Amino acid sequence: MRKKWLNSFTISLGLTLVSLYVYSLDLPFFQALELKSYDYKVRARGSRPPSGTIAIVAIDEKSLKEHGRWPWPRTVLADLLDRLSEAEVKTIGFDIFFPEKDGYVPFASFKRAIREKDLRGVSRENLLQWLDETGDSDRRFAASIERSGRVVLGYFVYPLEDKAGVSAQKAGEKQFELLDSSQYSIVQRFDSPGQPAALRRIHMVGMNLPEFMRSANAAGFVSFIPEIDGVVRWVPLVQEFQKTLFPPLSLQLVQQATGLSLAVRIAPYGVAGVMVGDMAVPTAENGDFLINYYGPAYTFTHYPATDVLSGKVGARELKDKIVLVGGSAAGTHDIHTSPYGPLFSGVEIHANIMENLLQGDFLRRPEWFRVLDLGVIAISGLLLGAVSAYFKAITMAVLLTVAIAGYISFDYYIFAKMGLWINSVYSVLNLVFVFTGIVIYRFAFEEREKRFIKSAFGQYLAPAVVEQVVNDPSLLKLGGERKILTAFFSDIAGFSSISEKLSPEALVDLLNVYLTEMTDIILKYEGTVDKFVGDAIVAFFGAPIPCEDHARRACLASMEMQARLGVLRERWKSEGKPEIFARVGLNTGPMIIGNMGSKTRMDYTIMGDAVNLASRLEGVNKQYGTYIMISEFTYEQARDFIDARELDWIRVVGKNEPIKIYEVLGGKGEIAGPMRNALPIFDKGLQHYRRMEWDSAMACFGKVLEIRETDGPASAFSRRCMLFKKDPPPDGWGGIFSMTSK
Repeated sequence: MRKKWLNSFTISLGLTLVSLYVYSLDLPFFQALELKSYDYKVRARGSRPPSGTIAIVAIDEKSLKEHGRWPWPRTVLADLLDRLSEAEVKTIGFDIFFPEKDGYVPFASFKRAIREKDLRGVSRENLLQWLDETGDSDRRFAASIERSGRVVLGYFVYPLEDKAGVSAQKAGEKQFELLDSSQYSIVQRFDSPGQPAALRRIHMVGMNLPEFMRSANAAGFVSFIPEIDGVVRWVPLVQEFQKTLFPPLSLQLVQQATGLSLAVRIAPYGVAGVMVGDMAVPTAENGDFLINYYGPAYTFTHYPATDVLSGKVGARELKDKIVLVGGSAAGTHDIHTSPYGPLFSGVEIHANIMENLLQGDFLRRPEWFRVLDLGVIAISGLLLGAVSAYFKAITMAVLLTVAIAGYISFDYYIFAKMGLWINSVYSVLNLVFVFTGIVIYRFAFEEREKRFIKSAFGQYLAPAVVEQVVNDPSLLKLGGERKILTAFFSDIAGFSSISEKLSPEALVDLLNVYLTEMTDIILKYEGTVDKFVGDAIVAFFGAPIPCEDHARRACLASMEMQARLGVLRERWKSEGKPEIFARVGLNTGPMIIGNMGSKTRMDYTIMGDAVNLASRLEGVNKQYGTYIMISEFTYEQARDFIDARELDWIRVVGKNEPIKIYEVLGGKGEIAGPMRNALPIFDKGLQHYRRMEWDSAMACFGKVLEIRETDGPASAFSRRCMLFKKDPPPDGWGGIFSMTSK
């Protein structure tokens, strides 16, 4: 037995709490899904054109083909730097690492020196010194850096020793001295010396040769920190070494190009803000910056380094631009993965960061968004549980689809238009998780109960009633309610004589066909079959499915039943079976409807005087030779849809108040032929009858019978007039006929 407290809402509450707990764990699987959804939003937003302020001079495949494999002699890089300086670029950043002395010696210079100098007796040490002096490429490159006066170099940083490369060295005073001029110019710290903020710290560094570092204007670290899937989405803007804070290459280049100061503010919880002049740069608490990519690889303008060296690209293309020099060919080993996919050069990542800083074009992922995520998960899960109490599973699936589509659309809108990154996966998976749980619960408990109810009561109640009970099992209790409905009673005329002519098997077969055909018509007009009593049908219209036109439906159903019986009679006649005629009585009025009986046996039925009157009218048909008789109450509600003739004022057995009765003849405007001609004469005869003008009345009814020989009411009134002519009714009669039997 299902616990009373266990329902769709409590299930959704429990599953939502599970979702919140899973969210708090930051499981790698869900992190990876969330990161992939972020990448999809970046790609769906499409490429955006950069401003053109930044240009990339690339060590690409074309350049390697022209100048040989990488690394090139530094004399070539010195020439490249000189060309860039001559082109009057604003500043130059090298995303290239020079940790060791260049071992290259120009072959032509070496041959010339041998011809001009006797090398006999020269010691090994002197020979090496002479070779260094002959090549001297490092000195030439350092001189070019110093002469340019606009170069920013890169260096590598490592948080742990086991993450460092072979060229890395533990950070110490020597490295600090080389980086002293490359730190943040303004630092405000509000953290405690005893409990410093949790910042990214430099443990190992990969430095350029000291002569290069001293010749450059500044230096910035170029290290990226890929996430668990290897994609570069964030870059540190702040790293700490000996309590001094350092910026990356991209930020240093922006500072050199704009002349603006770099400032950082440290709060007890972490980085409170990074400033470029008066512009605040959004970061995470650890100082990481979310890169707002402009498009796939080669979105920024790339110039092959060989074209700059040859003079093909010069001042016309590069003047006043910020130039980044770096490798884009696979052989340079500086290829990464971005949200747009692999084969994304590191130098172009720096270009994206710099463009963000120059244009103030940022994506934001504030820490308080976690609170928003928690709120969305909690509210959506509980709302889904609350809504599930009112809708079926298929409707819930549609609502869930709409909700997910709406959330994804809202998520994409605030990302693309407002630059805000909120979680997509957790909220959507939470909705799917809660919905799945509710569906499983319903299938296991609620749907099982519904299947039981349908199985148990489907044989006894109308389908509409069963459906209502399924949706609201509380209906399975004793009691009823007062409603205005239309009661229906029908009976087969002369059923006893028909029974005598048929074997029990043939009688059952005939009766089953009749009841099936008549029931289908009642259900067609959304009536409810109450019960079968032998050949009699008890039904009602207007419940359990409420409808205002229940009187009209009952009349239309009765007429269609009579028409269908006419077709069946032709078939039965051809088969040699008895013809069946059925009488119908209808009455509209207040009655009690509900489950009547005992706690162990009940029927969904109707009760009351209005019900009894319908039953009496079905029997009264015999007195008038009619087949569909309705009360004045039904007629008033259905008169705009049917044609009927007034029959009489009668007082039925058990009732003191007289009622007016009508015979239903057809749909509105459908009467034609003899009946149409006979109706005015019948109405005139009825007036004579009520004025006790018996001869005049009989004359009218006789004319009706001349037009319609089988007119039952005309025959009945003719006989009654003859009786009243011999034995007049008492004084105060008023035209009311009292029935003496049911």
